[in-house]
Amino acid sequence: MNKIATLFRSYNWSIKLAGAALLIALAITLFILDMERLIEAFVGILIAIYAVVRLVPFVKSQRSDLIKTINIIEITLNILVAAAFIIAAFATEEGLGEIFGYMLAGVLLLRGMVHFYGVSEGSEKGDHPTYFFHIATLIIGTIIVLEGFNATQLSILIALISLIGAGYLGFEGYQGYSNYRQRKQLERPSDRARDEDRVPDGIEAPGDEEKDREQDRIVS
Repeated sequence: MNKIATLFRSYNWSIKLAGAALLIALAITLFILDMERLIEAFVGILIAIYAVVRLVPFVKSQRSDLIKTINIIEITLNILVAAAFIIAAFATEEGLGEIFGYMLAGVLLLRGMVHFYGVSEGSEKGDHPTYFFHIATLIIGTIIVLEGFNATQLSILIALISLIGAGYLGFEGYQGYSNYRQRKQLERPSDRARDEDRVPDGIEAPGDEEKDREQDRIVS
């Protein structure tokens, strides 16, 4: 197991470079092709997975019946919105258009409000990551309601994020490959050391003459 972990750490730069290439391909695809309907389906699947993953653990761990009921209602609404996104993506040619933005804003605003209500009631414990995440859901949801939003704009945003991620993974992969090459050079003897150890033709190695004289004395 340790050998596998070491091997993975040694070659993880190749995985990062492959990830960077895939993100660049995703960004190019989103910029060139009309991916509006697929983006709606992708967001719907993402919301559905998030809702389903939260359902059972939350119900089992939450002690307040009121907060539990509110969250179950929210999760149910999220699943309905996700189903609407997925069905619209494959059943219509133009998708949901501006309605997509308003429904997404509703999901974000509801998530932020439900979370902070549970924290204010003392039924939920907050931390820094969840605090800033839910603040972001309220801010982004409000901006979408005021400014409008559609799947085309989201595809551009995802493409830009993909390019940023590709740049980061590419740099990490380059650094990892550089470190890999340095380790490989340290593991093998240098050419200079091999040249110093090699005895030129026609020249006896040091100590060979003394060995010959000792052999002659033994024979005598």
